[in-house]
Amino acid sequence: MTQDHVTYIRRETLVSVVINTVLSAAAFWLVFRGQDPVQVWGLGYWVFDFIPQSFMIALMSTLVPGAIAGRAVRAGRIRPAGAPGRLPGNLVVRALLMAVLGVVLGTAAVAGLAGLAGLSALSPSAALALKMVYGALLALIVTPLGLRRALSR
Repeated sequence: MTQDHVTYIRRETLVSVVINTVLSAAAFWLVFRGQDPVQVWGLGYWVFDFIPQSFMIALMSTLVPGAIAGRAVRAGRIRPAGAPGRLPGNLVVRALLMAVLGVVLGTAAVAGLAGLAGLSALSPSAALALKMVYGALLALIVTPLGLRRALSR
């Protein structure tokens, strides 16, 4: 992997982080507006909402940048960046795998931390801030992993 590849991955990851932070805030507003406090546990509540959030962020953070990068490699605008690694070569399969892993690992981590902290309710501002940070962190992890595979041979 060259410095050009690293720069490309960093730039696209930054874009993904910004977009997913904003989308996390928008989704939070749609789902939880008017709730004060925001309940943490139960169907449709804060922890449960990490399931669709994780799925969509991981899916789209793999699918969109991966499609753009794959097109750039095929068009010769970016040189391939080495061996493919372990993620699937098929973009849709790769995106779905990342989405499922995001749901399982991400939601389990959030639920575990919320349980350890003894949370039952959060202020809307705290719940929003944590959802935004989570969206940013998930995009920060998933996007470069997917891009490394998309840029490979």
